[in-house]
Amino acid sequence: GGGGARGSAPGDRGFGGGRRGGVDRWDPDGRQGSERSKVVGVKLDEEGHLWWDEASGVCTYFQDRRRKWPFYTDRRGMQKLAALVKANAALRARNNELLVAMGNPADVAREGERLYVEKPTLRGEDNVTWSFSEYGHPGLQLHYLKLKSWQRFTETYALMERADQRGAFDQACAAAAGPGARALRIVSIGGGPGYELFAAEQFFREYKGVERLELYNTDIQPTWRGYSEALGFRFKEFDIFEGNLLETLGVDAVDYVIISYVMIYVGSIPGNPAHERVCDMLQTLLQTGGARAVIVSERGEQQASCKMMESRGVHVERLMQQDLGLDERQVLLLPPGSAPLRLKPSPAPLTFPNVPFEEHKIKRGGAKGAGGSQTRWYT
Repeated sequence: GGGGARGSAPGDRGFGGGRRGGVDRWDPDGRQGSERSKVVGVKLDEEGHLWWDEASGVCTYFQDRRRKWPFYTDRRGMQKLAALVKANAALRARNNELLVAMGNPADVAREGERLYVEKPTLRGEDNVTWSFSEYGHPGLQLHYLKLKSWQRFTETYALMERADQRGAFDQACAAAAGPGARALRIVSIGGGPGYELFAAEQFFREYKGVERLELYNTDIQPTWRGYSEALGFRFKEFDIFEGNLLETLGVDAVDYVIISYVMIYVGSIPGNPAHERVCDMLQTLLQTGGARAVIVSERGEQQASCKMMESRGVHVERLMQQDLGLDERQVLLLPPGSAPLRLKPSPAPLTFPNVPFEEHKIKRGGAKGAGGSQTRWYT
């Protein structure tokens, strides 16, 4: 699972690491992972997903349930992941209260793990990972907090850095620093507990030096409110198919909209009236100055939503390296008429290199073998 991040794009140099395909089946024991990947150093979290070796200066972390596929970062990345662990403790405490309130916390947690791993709704025809009720299940939410925290935080932070390598945030950050300027305003759509927003907060506050931030998390599932507020974010219940985003937030404009692992379900089927309306809404938001950019993460390397937005005149800035084949997992949607962004000279290296993983591009033959994601989803 490890190995160097070969063929890195400019600014992607650093520690390697990665994950190969394969979906784990639910195993209530789940002990194999900690034995498969031997790590060196001190464990920094409860489950053994984060390790720090002072002697080598290497931080090892895992995003999968069985801790089989290691990723690597340095001291800077370790400090950010340690901050994530600390912040997540409040969410875990909130979740424990919900489990205890149900009277049989161990059984609820076990059922939640089954739902999280097996994803029974995903195998149906509803085109969602989990149903509304499953998504609000305290046991499933426990395993979401345990596992999705690593992936959603590191991927969003890496996306922010890739965008910053192209100067995507310079104008907004400069405006936010001006006298009498309003706070930099960011909203996450379908943000669950708020890990994408936490990554954005860390990036803009610590890396870009923006002091005033106004952060909104939205989701269709209202039970995420307590978790989101525990991270310090405002929470709004919002259905992207039905609601008006700015009206829901009570603002006239935002700077950035984060949409992580949502577009595939709401804006990726050409000709589908609901999906077309979502794309229309995002185009209007960008066209009218309602947002500077929409920041999108997805799992597959080819996203129909990109072509749907381009057909509306929206500029799609693809942030992943493209020399080994089309990769639309991390993109910026910019207002119509926007010029392509240029990579800065000598861009800073990524804090979390090979995130999302790119090793498979080499193994399948680079651009010649490209043709959509040939990897499987994290468990």
